[in-house]
Amino acid sequence: MIAVLAGTPIDTAMGVAYLEKNGLASKGYNISDTPKEQSLLQVVYPEKLVQMVKEILMEVREEGMDTVFVYCNSIAAAVDLESLASELSLQIITPLMIYVEMGSRSTCLGVLAANNQSTHGIERSIQKHNEDVHVIGTGMLKLVDAVEEGLSPEEIIHKFRLVDLLEFYRNAGCEAVILGCTHFSYFHKALSEKSPLPLVDPAEAMLKKIGEQYKTPAINLL
Repeated sequence: MIAVLAGTPIDTAMGVAYLEKNGLASKGYNISDTPKEQSLLQVVYPEKLVQMVKEILMEVREEGMDTVFVYCNSIAAAVDLESLASELSLQIITPLMIYVEMGSRSTCLGVLAANNQSTHGIERSIQKHNEDVHVIGTGMLKLVDAVEEGLSPEEIIHKFRLVDLLEFYRNAGCEAVILGCTHFSYFHKALSEKSPLPLVDPAEAMLKKIGEQYKTPAINLL
């Protein structure tokens, strides 16, 4: 059983569904009820967020699980999960692990995230391991709201002129754009078909890390 930790009930359910589609039983834990509440915790009440995450991780451990799949870029960027993993003897897999690996082989990356706290956390994680990487970030909570409201991927792409934004990244010299919010998996495929740059959704690479840990053939690895 894998614990899925995410921000709202919707992205938590997306993470659970993703793991179960790939043959892994999972149980979801969400921090907040809405994207706005989640964003405020990260930006205005970070100490409260850390305590809430720690309490959930303690519950996960008490329920006999030892692996946590963090299906939320914002939480991964705002909370020192590496320290909590060590303190609580848990294996915590986050999107930041994937971005660090990307940064080791890139010179310029774009980041599209839920808020600027998240873009900052992603930039910090990448540059801690490679100071020469240039990171250009955009935080846009309205995209998360649009996903939760059920707008179609095509409506979201058109309404927020995401193709134009990706052209900006391309003109700025970015080699790829990180979709730094797990909500954005919702429109990843549709946007990839129109994008002038490769788009990075970390979910599959995170899944691969679980596969490496458990060495299970049930997972559809990259």
